[in-house]
Amino acid sequence: MMTLKISGKDYNVKFGYNNFCDSDLLERVEEMMQLLNGAKTDKDVSSAGQMRKLFILVRELLFEGFKDENPVESLQDVGRLLDTYMKETPKVEDGEEPEQRGVLTLFILLSNELMSEGFLADLMTNLVKMAETVNKSKVTKMPQDRKTKAKK
Repeated sequence: MMTLKISGKDYNVKFGYNNFCDSDLLERVEEMMQLLNGAKTDKDVSSAGQMRKLFILVRELLFEGFKDENPVESLQDVGRLLDTYMKETPKVEDGEEPEQRGVLTLFILLSNELMSEGFLADLMTNLVKMAETVNKSKVTKMPQDRKTKAKK
């Protein structure tokens, strides 16, 4: 579970089963990650349309992630929390790096949480283990000797 500190309050972000069934967030995150990974220039990512998609996706990820732990009534409420989050300067202890609070950084944190934590990570791990088990248990059939007559 991921935690965001906004105005001194901890907001837990947790993605559960219903988040995947009730939304297309997983597909949209994957699409955005492909765009970010495949961008040849900053212009590919920084166009107004792509930035808008990123902002909308971050807001919706937080709205879904907040549902179980600290429900927020609307997407607009999440947007206001994001405004506050972006304006705040996090406390820095001696020798620590300041926390990055950009939209892209938040998107990466949320997408990592979505893909690697909670039930989806368990599901993916179990699927990989099952696939490995199935591959190990497959027995290669040896060709039968054609000279031997079949038993009746």
